[in-house]
Amino acid sequence: MLGALLVVVTDGAAGAHAFHTSGGGFSRPGRKAAVVDTVRAGDAFTAGLLGALLRSELYTPQTLAAAATAVLATAVDDAVLVSALTCERMGADPPTALPRPHQPAHAP
Repeated sequence: MLGALLVVVTDGAAGAHAFHTSGGGFSRPGRKAAVVDTVRAGDAFTAGLLGALLRSELYTPQTLAAAATAVLATAVDDAVLVSALTCERMGADPPTALPRPHQPAHAP
C-alpha cells in the first residue's frame, strides 16, 4: 500500500477533521478547555492519536486500511482530549496514565 491511509487535520478549539483511505471523511468536535498554554498541543494530539490507534490494534497498514469509521472517530476523540488537557497545563505538560511523583494517584 502506498500513500496515506489516514490524514487528520487539527482545527484548534473546533476539533479535528479526518480523511480515511476508504474515501470517507469525518469531523470531531473540540473539547472545552481552560487554556493556559498551547505549546506542544499538536504534539500531544499526535501522541494521543497514536496511543489510541495502538490500543485499537491499528498499527499495520492492513488494519488501518480496514478500520471502521467509528473506531477511527474514537481515536480522534482521544487525541482531541489529550490535546485539550495539555493546553490546560503550563509548559507542555501532557497528561499521563501514570501518577507523577508530586501528585497522588487520584489526581488528574
